[in-house]
Amino acid sequence: MRERSQALPRDDMKVGVVLPHWSHGMGGETPRPADVLNLARTAEDAGLDSVWLVDHFYSENYIDMAYHGIEMPDDLRGVKSGAWECWSLLPALATATQRVEIGTLVTNTGYRNPALLAKMADTVDDLSDGRLIVGLGAGDFPSEHEAYGYPFEGRVGRFEEALQIIRPMLRGECVTFDGEHYRSLEAALLPWSVRETGPPILIGLLHGGPRMKRLVVEHADQWNCWLAFWNSHPEAYCEPHEAMLRACDRFDRDPDTLERNVTIAAGRPEGEWGAAFGEGPLRVEPERLAACMREYRDRYDVRHITVWLDQKTESGIEWLARAAELAR
Repeated sequence: MRERSQALPRDDMKVGVVLPHWSHGMGGETPRPADVLNLARTAEDAGLDSVWLVDHFYSENYIDMAYHGIEMPDDLRGVKSGAWECWSLLPALATATQRVEIGTLVTNTGYRNPALLAKMADTVDDLSDGRLIVGLGAGDFPSEHEAYGYPFEGRVGRFEEALQIIRPMLRGECVTFDGEHYRSLEAALLPWSVRETGPPILIGLLHGGPRMKRLVVEHADQWNCWLAFWNSHPEAYCEPHEAMLRACDRFDRDPDTLERNVTIAAGRPEGEWGAAFGEGPLRVEPERLAACMREYRDRYDVRHITVWLDQKTESGIEWLARAAELAR
């Protein structure tokens, strides 16, 4: 077990937005990378605290959502979509913005060699002058893995090995590792980024069994609970929050040292949502969204809320910024 850090400072809550970089993601239009950068600048100018990219480049939602227990309409069978590659976009985000944190929700460690991924993250962190949050996960879309030739089975085992290379490298260590899936021999980050402690590591979970919860407790600085595809109301967070507290107790982690990040789906009352979302999104005015954000903070000590908007456009981001201002 690694040494525990000091308890987190009790700063006010941060609010971020998931940027669209996939087919038809920007108000029904497919954005170009330049459009994604413009939305990031809009978010920064509007006063939001962070901007996020997902790590997907291919999806057949009829298959992928079914894997997560979400039934999609038959007319989506065989319909495929794609996205711009997030680690190619992140350096551009780093230089296109000046203040907001940038991060991934979340990087699939199975798609890239872990030592190389640590090097990529270190480079982007320096480009952003220390604003990167390294969101990591084990992967979740079976169609994407099959299409691009990555194994889907055994991905949690690969994820656990990857963490044993990525985390110490980002903390400045020289890493030798010989596992079933990965190996490294005195791998180090030379040169090293602007932050002496390296960027924070966030581990994201959709459902997350006992093994994934243990990996959060043992390796993460931040934990993201993805509620966006299910139920974004604050009461829905109670069960995963209590489960993570139990995991902290079991594996000797002070829960005050694990920053909580929650991803919710939210938008205007009249907003339209895809079939994957059901009745779970917060369909509210900014004042009500602000109240929900404050409940996440005051009831569960959530310090960072990331929002999947119904309208991922400039006007949608400005709508979210109004709610964020009211929440603070």
